[in-house]
Amino acid sequence: MEKPFLFHSPLEKHIAHRKESRVNKFVYNNCGHPETDVFNLTTIIVRPEPIKLPGKVTLGASFAFRETATSPIKLQVEMDVSRSGDQWQKLPCIEQVGTCTYDDICELLSMLPECKPCQCPFAKGNYSVPATTIDIPLELVPPGDYRIKAVFTNSEKLGACIELIISFD
Repeated sequence: MEKPFLFHSPLEKHIAHRKESRVNKFVYNNCGHPETDVFNLTTIIVRPEPIKLPGKVTLGASFAFRETATSPIKLQVEMDVSRSGDQWQKLPCIEQVGTCTYDDICELLSMLPECKPCQCPFAKGNYSVPATTIDIPLELVPPGDYRIKAVFTNSEKLGACIELIISFD
């Protein structure tokens, strides 16, 4: 059986012997229609800058709902990686990470009882996800450029579209 792409490459030995890594680039883009999307990400917090791995990373966000969003809220994630800078390869969905479709993120969010603003339904209004610090081990993220696109839909309407580009050395 072949190993998942993330850990099956000529860089495998390099990955195993790295002492640390840095985020060289972090770009966020709203790829939807902010005037009409059901919700918009208004702020994203990522600290420290630059991010060094292994290490602690603080993440937080705020967003605004134009109208009430109820279950199901579908999330489609496309995740690509480039090791050469010009050729992108789609990362498969492995253990709910990679290019995955989540039919109802409300079910996933219900597993986070400590985050009250993260629970469905979302009434019209502004929300904040408190900044949370997590430990990220070095081996979790092999070097490369990562392109992530997340498309949320609610009742067949575009909820939001968010693109991230992150580069790790």
